[in-house]
This record gives sequence, C-alpha cells and structure tokens, in this order.
Amino acid sequence: MNYQTKSQRAFTVIELLVVVTIVALLACFLIPGLARAKVRANRIRCISHLKQVGLGSRLWANDHEEHYPFSSTNAAGSLAWVNSPEVFRHYQAMSNELVTAIVLACPADSERLPVSDFGKLSNSNLSYFVGFEARGDAPNSILSGDRNITGGTLSNGFLRVLTPGAAVGWTKEIHKNAGDIGLGDGSVQQMAGAQLQRHVAALTNQTIRLAVP
Repeated sequence: MNYQTKSQRAFTVIELLVVVTIVALLACFLIPGLARAKVRANRIRCISHLKQVGLGSRLWANDHEEHYPFSSTNAAGSLAWVNSPEVFRHYQAMSNELVTAIVLACPADSERLPVSDFGKLSNSNLSYFVGFEARGDAPNSILSGDRNITGGTLSNGFLRVLTPGAAVGWTKEIHKNAGDIGLGDGSVQQMAGAQLQRHVAALTNQTIRLAVP
C-alpha cells in the first residue's frame, strides 16, 4: 500500500504581516462607519423620544383646557413645581400620556440613565428641558429639547432664561455642539447652533424660560 502524506506549510512572516495589514485596513474603514451609524441612530431615536413628549403634551392639554402641565391650575398639573429644580415633576404629570419614562432619556446622553417607572424618575434619568412659554397655539414656541442648551442666564442652577437677542447654542455634550428641539405644535427640529440662534431670535419680544435638569 502506498501512503501519501500531505505537507503542511506554516504562514511565513511576510504572509502574516500581509494578513495583519489587511485586517487593520478593514478596521480603519469599518470602525468609523459603524461609529457614524451609531450616532445617526441615536439622533433618530432622540427625535422619536421628543416627538412622543410633544404628543403626550398635546394629549394632556386636550384634557385640561389646552394648557400644558406646567401652566395648568388643575391639581393634576405641575404648576407648583415651576420654581423647583426637580424638572422631572413636569414629565411625571404626563405619565399616563407618555406611558414609559424611557422616552425621557436621550440615547446619546451617557450621563442620564433611562428608567421605565415614573415612580423612580428623577433628574438623573432626564435628558430634556421644559420650555415654560410653550403653547399649543404658538407652533414655534419651545416646548422641550436636549439639556445641553446654553446661553442666556442661569438662575437657581436650573432655570435658563433667554431674553430677546440673547446668544444661544449647544455644548459638546450629547450631540456634539448640536441638539433637538420640540416645538409647541408637537414637531421636532434638529438644530445646530446657528439654527437655534435664528429660531430664538424669531421669537421676538419674548423672554423664554427653560427648566434644565
């Protein structure tokens, strides 16, 4: 009987270096793309969350004489918390309309941990500010948005006051010098700093109070 043996040849150093180089090149091309895809996905989810906040706010207003919780004298509202740093109280008032508190944490906000239970909600689970001048009959009024907004004056550590002509923008947190804004009509707009500045400037002769968690 003839026995045939198969020779096995190991990788040479050069072949190994070629393989490693190819893998490294693929990683250089793929990893940034995956990172950008994650950023886009988080931004889309953030917009979805703010749309749910806008819808929940409108549903609450429909049942309470067209007032949002922070401007309603109804006992179910959050008017009593307007001067409180506990910003989450305004969203707790809409727990039935929002269904889950998870929508109150932006997926791109690494400093805010989402919770589903409104009973456990606090500012540490909240990514979005509340705009106290928002009204359903004022479509461009600012209802909500990412907490990394900056500008105007900060009062009592939580109330950001934007006077007419105030410079506004975003910090690099969350969406890297950009952010999302929920408007009085329930829509959501992605805004860079310049766009936010133009939007605020268009709200002439109005002081805008934002409760920032």
